[in-house]
Amino acid sequence: MNIREITIPVGAQKPFSVLHTSDNHLCLADERDDERKIRLAKDRQYAFTKGHPERLVERAEEIFAYARENNLTLLHTGDLIDFVSEANLDYTKKLMEGADVFVAAGNHEFSLYVGEAWEDEAYKAQSFEHVKEAFPGNFWFQTRMIGGVKFIALENGYYYVTEEQLRLFKEATAEDVPTVLMVHNPLYSADIFRKYKEGRPASEPAYLMGCPEDLMWEWEEYRRLQQRPDAVTKEFMDYCEKLPCLKAVLAGHMHEFIASQLDSGIPQYVVGGGYKSDVNLYTFV
Repeated sequence: MNIREITIPVGAQKPFSVLHTSDNHLCLADERDDERKIRLAKDRQYAFTKGHPERLVERAEEIFAYARENNLTLLHTGDLIDFVSEANLDYTKKLMEGADVFVAAGNHEFSLYVGEAWEDEAYKAQSFEHVKEAFPGNFWFQTRMIGGVKFIALENGYYYVTEEQLRLFKEATAEDVPTVLMVHNPLYSADIFRKYKEGRPASEPAYLMGCPEDLMWEWEEYRRLQQRPDAVTKEFMDYCEKLPCLKAVLAGHMHEFIASQLDSGIPQYVVGGGYKSDVNLYTFV
């Protein structure tokens, strides 16, 4: 397991550590799932492990076991599962047993067959209640205090936030308490855009929430429509940039480690991905 140690100044009551992972992309299916899901599981397992399907489960177990054995809260920023299946959800429940886990859901948590449909609130609603049963808390929006620091987990897997999430976020940050935001899709900044796009073609999307439209003109139309920020998302982004109590943003989705900062200087850390056994061990001071 690749453990990356990072210290983040936030004004904690006393130093404490947590583990951060994301994107395990479990690809399990069995006789309770249809033949299409069983075929999908095999194809996706190969895509992530090149012929070693057991590694996805082994790597997830290793990370969860490390958190339990070291008495660490595990911060998970989504895509624990690759698609909705009874086998994936059952295994998620097993992983959560005896673990202290705080989760912000990703886009794949609600993916029925991976890339088969336009992903929006109506699509998410088809599986939301069933998937939620396998996870602790409300992975759409939830808060938790650790060491005098408020952690806010907000699901933004479709590159936007809703009006209700924005309202809840403003309420949760009304008090001047050091705050860490957890999301699946990283927030746009000039810094992370430059770091991710370095060495990549201009036509490749940046996979960031709130990316300015004038940076998308060479992307394929589907990705431009998918990632174009609406008015509520723009308001959320602007609010985060100006929020004095926001001390850090933690994210996943990009399948590589990126240390960056928002345009206002707030640090943002993207973890490399649980399917690679990649984790960030943060010490908040």
